[in-house]
Amino acid sequence: MKGGWVDLQVNGYAGVDFNSPGLCVEAVKTVVDRLAADGTAAFLPTFVTADPEMVVANIRTVLAARRRYAECERAVLGFFLEGPFISPEPGAVGTHPVEWVHPPDLALFDRFQDAAEGLVKMVNVAAELPGSPDFVRELSARGVAVSLGHQMAADPARLEPCIASGAKAFTHLGNGIPNLIDRHDNIIFAALVEDRASVMFIPDGHHLPDTMLKLYCRAVPLKRLIAVSDSQYPAGMPPGEYEVCGARARLEPNGLLWNPARNCLVGATAPMARMMELLSGRIGLTAGELQAIGHDNPLSLIGEN
Repeated sequence: MKGGWVDLQVNGYAGVDFNSPGLCVEAVKTVVDRLAADGTAAFLPTFVTADPEMVVANIRTVLAARRRYAECERAVLGFFLEGPFISPEPGAVGTHPVEWVHPPDLALFDRFQDAAEGLVKMVNVAAELPGSPDFVRELSARGVAVSLGHQMAADPARLEPCIASGAKAFTHLGNGIPNLIDRHDNIIFAALVEDRASVMFIPDGHHLPDTMLKLYCRAVPLKRLIAVSDSQYPAGMPPGEYEVCGARARLEPNGLLWNPARNCLVGATAPMARMMELLSGRIGLTAGELQAIGHDNPLSLIGEN
């Protein structure tokens, strides 16, 4: 890929966590440099469900890095708020700390957006939360891309109010959901046939089996597919124990990063370039198809094309 990949979901990389206190400007520069070396040209620093004070502080630190370094200004396209507007239910909440989950709240969003100086480009929302359709409508009117995920809602009837209100995508489809779901009425099937929203997915070889990757690539029109890394800060680090999202996580030698207590994944550790290699080698996607899902479509979703 000439110029590098575009990744809409980067929680951290190379030992730097966007979701921990004490983030500094030089650490942001480290992420930008390491991602560039590994093939990612531009990305959205991603914030999970956490103490709003910390999120605001870290957003400001990233902005300071953009002002100080031209490389950071080019690479950091904006921000993705993966939390806190998610379901607190087990499975749907994933590894996000439940104590900071919050219902849709424009005042809280405005606090983040003001800190970001208008650069929050994407927000995740759980469709079933009270007030979600109105929240989605307001964010969409402001030009913010809303993605549905970390939710219990699965059937089209429950998703429709948010889709009709302007939701544009589904967050890492197939993940951030309970391990046991209805065989027919589930979020995966609903998203695959929803023509008004893109499907974001994590093709790292751990989050989704090859059968699911093939299904996504066969069932969803190319223009609606978006690969994301969902990388966490242990990416590029040696196997071992780490604290991720306030909980113990284990990085296995094969790159799997998971939370043993909740028996769930905790993001990924492979860069976009590795995921594109997997989609090419195992799924058979062409260079043009990879260009679409790893560069063109992500930019289009956040209005950067």
